[in-house]
Amino acid sequence: MPALPVVGPRPPRLLAALVALAFAAPALTACAGSAAGGDAAPAAARTAALPTAVPAGTELRVGDQNDLLQTLLSASGQDKDLPYKLTYGKFQGGPAILEAFRGGSLDVGIVAETPAIFAQAAAQDVKVVGVVQSSKDAVHIVTSPGSSAQKVADLKGRKIAYTQGTTFQPAVLKALKNAGLTPSDVTLVNLTPLDVPAALASGQVDAGVVTEPLGTKYLVANKDKGAHELADDKGLNSGLQFLVAPGAALRDEARTAALRDLSARFTRAELWLAEHQQDWVRAYFTGVQKLPQEVGEAVVANNGKPTIPDYATAISQQQQVADLLAEAHAIPGKLDVSAEFDTRFDAVQQAAKSAP
Repeated sequence: MPALPVVGPRPPRLLAALVALAFAAPALTACAGSAAGGDAAPAAARTAALPTAVPAGTELRVGDQNDLLQTLLSASGQDKDLPYKLTYGKFQGGPAILEAFRGGSLDVGIVAETPAIFAQAAAQDVKVVGVVQSSKDAVHIVTSPGSSAQKVADLKGRKIAYTQGTTFQPAVLKALKNAGLTPSDVTLVNLTPLDVPAALASGQVDAGVVTEPLGTKYLVANKDKGAHELADDKGLNSGLQFLVAPGAALRDEARTAALRDLSARFTRAELWLAEHQQDWVRAYFTGVQKLPQEVGEAVVANNGKPTIPDYATAISQQQQVADLLAEAHAIPGKLDVSAEFDTRFDAVQQAAKSAP
């Protein structure tokens, strides 16, 4: 569907960055193959033991989103005594990071589950080297003012705003499927996350897919006008976020050894966040992003405590997301998402869970 025109004023730049993080990268909060997954790495390289020795002078170029990973590693103390250099590049969203992979300018980055599926569908040589999972209830469906809709089924024949190519896309597809509807039963309107609240408030759409802090901000402003959250919008997102690396980095022994170490540090940093959420609010939301404390607390509460699933669990959940997209013809055919994962890093992350 063609996008509606931009309506209303856009939120401030920092809030825009925060919203991008909410669906692009989770507790760090987080795109996109043929069944082969575009895997150009020889099978032997994918099954060989990960190297552990990091040569002097090794550097990893990191695709970060709004200083998120850099801040998390620093706040958790996981950036201490690195045996390699980390150079950060700032990006808005997973697709931009994946495009930088194509250009050979990055060695690792953070994306959500949907960009990883689209990368595979495009036969891009990208592998998951780190997994984290946040709340499956972080995505919400809210109505326009005065709407009588109480459940997703009530939206039949109406317009729903969402953001294509992000976590919001499989979320709205899952909501429709749960309600016994198909995409053809509604009109899906592709808007940026920042434009959804304005489209809702003006009545250009009947419902919209949102996350924090925009969800609460919109509902507070429009509650007296009858805007509300649908009752059955729970469990719509997978909560999966990935540390990903291009095949070129994984075919280089020095960078692979550094990625092994980074995956472990990423794991410990996420588990630190789970137990130090107020510290994270202060370090990142109020400290780096200069946002009000209540905004940071709303986002952290919405995301829940991050956990580190094993790769078999992550692959199973990722497959469900890919199947939803395939059923809706959003990707060209069914994928075997196991091709997205370098499962050698599973043992790295599981070991890091019990390490100090």
